[in-house]
Amino acid sequence: MKRSLVLLLGISLGAIAVPAPAAAAPITISSGSLSVRVDSAFPKVIDYTLGGNVLYGQEEDTLTQVVLNGTTYTPTITSTPAADHVDYAMSFSNGATVNATISVANSAVTFRVTSVSSAVASLAIPNHSLLSVRSTQSGASLATARMYTATTGTGDTFTAITSSTATDASAVGVMYAVANTGQLAGAIATNSYYDQPSGGNANENGRIKKQVVDKGSYRRAGLWSGDWLVRAAGASEVEPLPFAKVVITADRNADAVVDWQDGAIAFRDIMSNPQGWQDTKRRVVQRIPFNFASQATHPFQRTLDETKRVYLATDGLGQFVLLKGYGSEGHDSAHPDYGGNINSRAGGAASLNTLVNNGSAYNADFGVHLQATEAYPVANSFSDTLVDPASKGWDWLDQSYYIRTRDDANSGNRLSRLQQLKNEVPNLDFLYVDVWYRDGWETRRFAREINGLGWQVTTEFPDKFEENTLWNHWATDVNYGGADYKGINSQLVRFIRNHQRDDWIARHPMLGGAEITAYEGWQGKKDFTTFLNTTFGVNVPTKYLQGFTIRKWATNQIDFDGGVTVSLSGSTRTIRKDGHNILSGKNYLLPWDNESKLYHWNDAGGSTTWGIPTSWGSPSTVKLYRLTDTGRVFVSDLAVSSGQVTINATAKTAYAVYPATAPSQGTPGWGEGGPVKNPGFFGGLTDWTATGAVSVTRNALGQSQLVMGSGAASVSQTVTGLTAGTYSASVYVSTSSGRKATLTAGGQSVYTTNSPYTNNVGGDEKNGTTMQRMRVLFDVPSGQTTAALSLQADAGTAAITFDDVRVVRTTRSPQGGHYFAEDFENVDQGWYPFVVGNAGGSATDPRTHLAQRHAPYTQKGWNGKLIDDVLTGNNSLKAHEERQGLIYRTLPQTLRFTAGKQYRVTFNYQQSVGNDYAFVVGAGASEVSSDPFAQARTTTSYTKTFTAGTDAWIGVKKLTAETSNQDRDLVIDDLTVDDLGGGTPIGNRLPQSQLSIRAVDSQETVGESAPATNVLDGNSATIWHTQWYNSTAPMPHYVDIDLGGTYQVTNLYYLPRQSSANGRIAQYEVYVSADGTNWGTAVATGTFPNSAAEQTVSFAAKSGRYLRLRALSEVSGNPWTSVAELNVGVAARIPQSGMTVTYFDSADEATGGHAANVLDGNDTTIWHTAWSAVEPDPAPPHEIRVDLGASYAVNCVYALPRQSGANGRIAQYEIYVSADGTNWGTAVATGAWANTASEQSACFTAKTGRYVRLRALTEVNGGAWTSLAELNVSSA
Repeated sequence: MKRSLVLLLGISLGAIAVPAPAAAAPITISSGSLSVRVDSAFPKVIDYTLGGNVLYGQEEDTLTQVVLNGTTYTPTITSTPAADHVDYAMSFSNGATVNATISVANSAVTFRVTSVSSAVASLAIPNHSLLSVRSTQSGASLATARMYTATTGTGDTFTAITSSTATDASAVGVMYAVANTGQLAGAIATNSYYDQPSGGNANENGRIKKQVVDKGSYRRAGLWSGDWLVRAAGASEVEPLPFAKVVITADRNADAVVDWQDGAIAFRDIMSNPQGWQDTKRRVVQRIPFNFASQATHPFQRTLDETKRVYLATDGLGQFVLLKGYGSEGHDSAHPDYGGNINSRAGGAASLNTLVNNGSAYNADFGVHLQATEAYPVANSFSDTLVDPASKGWDWLDQSYYIRTRDDANSGNRLSRLQQLKNEVPNLDFLYVDVWYRDGWETRRFAREINGLGWQVTTEFPDKFEENTLWNHWATDVNYGGADYKGINSQLVRFIRNHQRDDWIARHPMLGGAEITAYEGWQGKKDFTTFLNTTFGVNVPTKYLQGFTIRKWATNQIDFDGGVTVSLSGSTRTIRKDGHNILSGKNYLLPWDNESKLYHWNDAGGSTTWGIPTSWGSPSTVKLYRLTDTGRVFVSDLAVSSGQVTINATAKTAYAVYPATAPSQGTPGWGEGGPVKNPGFFGGLTDWTATGAVSVTRNALGQSQLVMGSGAASVSQTVTGLTAGTYSASVYVSTSSGRKATLTAGGQSVYTTNSPYTNNVGGDEKNGTTMQRMRVLFDVPSGQTTAALSLQADAGTAAITFDDVRVVRTTRSPQGGHYFAEDFENVDQGWYPFVVGNAGGSATDPRTHLAQRHAPYTQKGWNGKLIDDVLTGNNSLKAHEERQGLIYRTLPQTLRFTAGKQYRVTFNYQQSVGNDYAFVVGAGASEVSSDPFAQARTTTSYTKTFTAGTDAWIGVKKLTAETSNQDRDLVIDDLTVDDLGGGTPIGNRLPQSQLSIRAVDSQETVGESAPATNVLDGNSATIWHTQWYNSTAPMPHYVDIDLGGTYQVTNLYYLPRQSSANGRIAQYEVYVSADGTNWGTAVATGTFPNSAAEQTVSFAAKSGRYLRLRALSEVSGNPWTSVAELNVGVAARIPQSGMTVTYFDSADEATGGHAANVLDGNDTTIWHTAWSAVEPDPAPPHEIRVDLGASYAVNCVYALPRQSGANGRIAQYEIYVSADGTNWGTAVATGAWANTASEQSACFTAKTGRYVRLRALTEVNGGAWTSLAELNVSSA
C-alpha cells in the first residue's frame, strides 16, 4: 500500500487508496410515485422508476472515491437506510468527515451534504452520474446548454444518444442539462460553483458534468454535479452545503411526446429562483435617468415627476427605474461609496428617499447603479489596501484602480458599505452591478450580500450572476455593447426561465424581448415619443408573454400555461388566448391586470376588430381611452357585437379599454418633494398664474415646455416650505432676436436677451438646443417661509422657451468686493458659471467635473500623481485628460460682461503638462484670445485683463488630443472677476478657419515642418519658421494673410514661439490692403518684447481683405523669424440684441422664413422671401431694413448667406445708411457677392446713421427670391 501526504489550508491531509469493496445490495427508497434504487456502500443513485419506466443513474460502475481539496480519497462509508432516504457517513484517512443523504420526495431526488469537518474546502465525486440514459433506450437524448452570449449561434447542444454517438474522453462542463428517453425525462440542478473557476469551468459552465461513454453493448450519457465549494480561500465562513437534485417526469406538457421540454418544465420544480423573479413580468417600462459630471440634469425630484408622467402615459404599467449617477458627482464618480456620498446636486439622500418611497405608489421599482470592481480616490472608502495602486481601471472623470475584490469580500468591508446604503435608502428594490468581471465564489458571495439585504440583483454583463440576475443591460439595450456579448442565447435556458429574467437576445420573432429606449440622458437620448413606442410596441407584448411559463416550443409556435400561444407565419406574429387572437403582427388588444382592462396598439393606425374577455360578460358597450402623459382621454363608447369591438386607432398611439368608466387617476402633485409646484409644466399651467400669450407645448421629442409668444408675458407662483437662508432658483431658457427673458425669485433677477450657445451636455434632454440654465440666488429672512417666483418675457415676437424650474438650498461664495467670485464649494448644479463646451462634439459626456478632496489620494504625490485635484477648500473644477476643443465657457446669463468695459479675471490653477490647456476670451461666436497655461504642478495664480466685446465670454479649451492614464489635467479654483470700467476697444477676432496664407517670403519645410500655415492652425506648439536648413534667408521676412472677406481691420495678435526665443520678432510693421497688391504705408510699427505672451497691435480701422506682417529684426539679432499663431481683429460689431427689423418687402412666414431671423444669432434660421403660398413668386429687388438702436458711424455690413443651400443667396446688392429711416440718399456700397456659404461683407467710408437698408438686386442663380441667415453691422 502506498501513502502520500498533502498540505492544504494549513492542515495535513493524508490520502490512502484501498481495493474496491464487493458490490453491496441496493437499497430502494420511494416517494410513493417515484421509486429509486441507491447504493448502500456509496452515495450514488442506481436508477429511477416512474410508472414502470426507468431512467438510470450510475448502475454499472462501482464508485469508491471522493475528491477533497483537490486530492482523491477512498473514504470509509457507512449507510443508514429509511423508507424515503439513506444517510451516509464518510470518514477519510486525514481525519476529515463528510455526512450526506440521498432522499426522495414526490418526483425529485436530492443528494445533500449535511455536514463537513473544518478540513474540507472543496468536494467532488468523479463520475457520479446522478442521471443517465442509454443508447438502448428508445428516444434517448441529451439537451445541454453552455453560457453563450453572441447574437448568432447558440449555447445549446441537442444530442440523440445512439450506438454511434461520439464519446467524451473526459467529463465536459455545462450550465444546464436535461436527459430523456421516449418515456421519461429528467433534469439536474446543483449548487456547484468554484472558488476560482477557469477554462471550461468558467462562467457557470462547470456547474454540471456531462460525459458520453462506451459501455460495450451501449453508449451511456451521464450527468452529475460539478465540484462543490465548501470554504473559499481566505474566507472565515462556510458556504451553503453541497447538494444536487434530480427530477423525473413523464409527459409533463400533455403533448403525447416525452422529450427535453418535459424535463425542462420539471426542472422548474427543483431549480433555484432569482430573488424577485415575480416582478419581471410587471416591469414593462424600463428607464435610465442619468446624472453625470456634476451636471445633475435629473435631480431626484424631477425623476419622481417623470415617474408620475410615465404612469399617466402608460395607464400605470410597471416601471423599472435604474438610477445611473445616484452618488457623488454622478455616474462613475466615487465608487465604491454606496452610502454616505449620495449625489447632493441631485438632491441628496432625503430627496432620493422621497423618490423611492413615493414613486412606488406609481407602480415603479427603483434601483441604483454601483460597482465593486473599481474604486476612485475621491471615494470616502478608498484606501491603499482597498485597491491595487499599480492596477489602473476605467479612466474618464478620474483615474480608477482595481479593487482587491476577494479581500473586499472577506474583510466584510463591502457588506458594510452595502449596509450603509440600506440604512440610508432602505426601500430601494434592486441594485445594478456594473463591470463585474469576477466569477464563481466571488460572484455568489456578492449576490448573497445583495439578496441578504433584501435587494434584487441586476447586471451589466450577460454572463455574470446567472442564477441571481433579473435584468441585464447589454441584453436590453439593443445597440449597446457588442454582438458577441449581448445576452444568453439558449433555447433550453429561455424555455426554462423566460418568465423570470430579462437577459435574453432581444427581438426573438415570437418571444420578443424587453428593450430599453432611454430618453432621460443616457447615451445622449432624449426622445420620449420613441421611448413610448418601444414600451408599447415591444415591451407590452413581451411582458404579456412573460406572465406565463412556456410549455411547448415548436419551430413556429410556442405554447404557454394559461391557454396562451404565440405563432409565426412568415414574419407575422400572432398571440392567442383561449383560442382568440389578441395580437396580430404589430397590432394588439391585450388583457392586463387580471383582465381588468385591455391595452390597444395599432402600429400603422386604422380600424381593427377584437374579442373582449369572457370574464367581462355581455356588455353592450365598453369604454375606449387614449393614453397621454397628462392622463387618460375618453374617446368613445365602443359597441360590443358578438363579443367583439372595433377600434379605429391613430398610428403608434396607446389606448386602454375598460368594461366601464375607468377609475380616477388622481392628481399627480407635480413637484412633490420640492418648493416649486409643477416645475416641469407636466401639468400645463396648473399652479402658475399666467399673463400674456403663454402656453405649454409638446415638442417633437415629447417634451413639455413653457412658451411665451408675442408681447409681454409672464408666469408666477409663490414657492413654499422655505426656511431662513440662501436659495438658488434656476430654469432652462432659450430666446433670440434680443428679446429679454427674466427669472425673478425672492426679489432677485437674472436675464438673458439671447441664447448664443448650444447645450452640449449628453445627459441632458435639452442637448442640441440652445436651452441652457439661468440661475439667481436669493435670501429668505428668518421667520419667512415663502418667496415670489416668476418667469417673464419682454415685448417682442421671437418665442421664448422655459422649462424645469428648480429652487434648492445653497450657500453663497464669498464675493470679497469682486464683481464676481466663485470658489466652487457650493455650486448647486453644473459647473457654474461655466457651461459644457463642444470638445468631443455635441451631446457627449465630458471629462470635467467638480472634484472633491480626499487626502492624500486625490492630491499630488500619491501613487505618483502630478497635481492636486483640489486646490483650496473641498472642491475645485477639474478637467481630466479632456478632448481637444472648448471644454467650458460662460454665457451672458451666467457671467455678464458689458461690451467696451475692461475686466480682470483671476484664478488659481495647476496643470500637469504645459500647453495642454488654454484660457480663452471670446465674443459672440468668435474666440478673441487664447493663452496657453504653462506647466504648474503647484498652485499658481493666473490673471487676464481684457476689454469685453459683444456677448463676451471666458472659458478653457484643450489644445492637445485626448489621453488616458497619463494624469494630464487642469484644475482651477477661486475664480474672481473685477470690473475695471471703460477700456480701449479691442477688435473682434476673425475665426482662424476663415483665414488663409496668401504669400510668405520664406519657410522651413526640410529641417523641420514649419510652414507658414502653422500660424493659423490654433496650435501654439507648431510654428512658422523661415528657412535655415540648407541656407538662411535674410531679414526682413513677411507673411500675408487673406481674411476671407473685406473688413474694417483694427488689430493683429501675435503669439511668439513658445518653446524658445529663437526667431521671435523684435521690430515689425503691419499693413492692410484691399487687393493684396497695393499695401500703402504701414498701419502700425513697433518693437515686440522677448516674451512668450501674446502681443496685441492696435491701429486705426482700415478697410481691407489682406494683412501683412513684416519682421524687420529678431530679439537676439538673428536673421530668422518664427511665429506660433496669428490672429486678426476687426471692428467690433453692433450687438444684434440692440437691433430690430423695421421693414421687409416679403417673407415666407408659413415656412418660418421670418425677417427677424437675420438678427437671432442662429445660422440655421433664415429670412426667405415669399414662395410657398404665392404664385408667381415676388421678383427682386427685395430689401430689408434694420434699426441699429442708436446712431453709429457705420462702416461695414456683413451678410451670412443661407447655409443649407444656394437658393436665395444674394448676388448684386446695394447698401444704404440713414439717420431717420426715411431719407436714404445714395448707396454707400454696391457690388456682387459670391455664391458661397461664407460670410460676405461690404465695407465703406463710415457714414453716421441709425438705420441700414440692404437691397438684393439679383440672386446667384437668377431666382426670384432672397434668403439671408444673419445680418451684422460694424461701426468705426
